Amino acid sequence: MFLFGFLLHYLITKFSDFQLACLGSFFLHESVFFLFGLPFIWFERAEWLSKYKIQ
Repeated sequence: MFLFGFLLHYLITKFSDFQLACLGSFFLHESVFFLFGLPFIWFERAEWLSKYKIQ
């Protein structure tokens, strides 16, 4: 918890609200996008979805 508080304080003091909103929304979007697709990457590697492939 201490590390999170330190990081939050650092970000608030070093960056503007606009920068935090832009970068925060970008990183949030990218992490959700990647993590949402990760199970399907695992399924394809395990060949559980091989019969559903589009030619």
